[in-house]
Amino acid sequence: MPEMLMTPFEHPAAWTRAQMQGNPEWSYTLNPSQVAEVKAAVRHAIALGRPLLSLTAEDFPLPTLSARFAELRRELEDGRGFELWRGLDVPEWSVEERTAAFWGLGLHLGAPIVQNSKGELLGHVMNTTSTDPTINANSRFYHTNSAAPFHVDGADVVGLMCVRTAKAGGASLVVSSCSIYNGILRERPDLIPLLYEPLWFDHRGERNAVTGEPYWVTSIVGWRENKLSMMYLRNFIESGQRYSGAPPLDDRHRELFDLIDRLAESDELCLSMDFQPGDIQWLNNHTTLHSRTSFTDYEEPERRRWLLRLWLNFDERKRFTETYGFYGIAVDDGATA
Repeated sequence: MPEMLMTPFEHPAAWTRAQMQGNPEWSYTLNPSQVAEVKAAVRHAIALGRPLLSLTAEDFPLPTLSARFAELRRELEDGRGFELWRGLDVPEWSVEERTAAFWGLGLHLGAPIVQNSKGELLGHVMNTTSTDPTINANSRFYHTNSAAPFHVDGADVVGLMCVRTAKAGGASLVVSSCSIYNGILRERPDLIPLLYEPLWFDHRGERNAVTGEPYWVTSIVGWRENKLSMMYLRNFIESGQRYSGAPPLDDRHRELFDLIDRLAESDELCLSMDFQPGDIQWLNNHTTLHSRTSFTDYEEPERRRWLLRLWLNFDERKRFTETYGFYGIAVDDGATA
């Protein structure tokens, strides 16, 4: 039986909406000299003439911003678990320059890992299909304009950079998974053991890089060395039931999932933030869940909502796999996430 936390988790990562709304520290605006430093790094990186995704942090020099990244990492790992950066709305930047800026900044925070079986290291969150992920188990919400369920991504940190906003809607939602845990402990302590039981998570049309199976096995919660982590993707758990041998979900599981969803969406815990072009959101996937509201796009493709996405691990691939077990996705060239 795994060790279980049966007392409230007292930690800066266990925050409420009221605490964050009254605390401006989670939003950081780069000053003009820092923006100039990023611009210079972008020019330097592009001048090297190499493919963007082959560039390293050394190819994107940020001599004064390095200290700020150390603060960001401390805040993500040991603090509230998220931060919003503003100030990089640079109208004269081309798509290449904007993308280079995001890639280079991410390299100073962690190691990029692949996000899908295509081997993509830099993802694009855009409405490219009308396929409803609640109907087609192999589709993904980030390719639609639907409201997304609260979830985590498969890395220590997910970074999202807003390139274009929607015509209406598309607000970003963030919640502390640590506070959700405390809520379950308060309301239904009898459901806590279910959080530590192994479940089958669907790879949604992809396959595990180690086992070759179309699912991976882990628990929703991990409690190790006084660190609390939550991996929650309800639709991935529920569609994992399509595979023979999956441990069956019962009414108590559904009660647990309903409670997690209710707490995540509650006015007590859910924080909404409005993305603007140039904004970058950094989230610790161990201690936060994220979502977004549905949105209406512009008719013109060149005006539609567009976010760039990075999955980053702090120590190459070690921490996420040690906490959760392996969440790897096989890719064509044999690399793994």
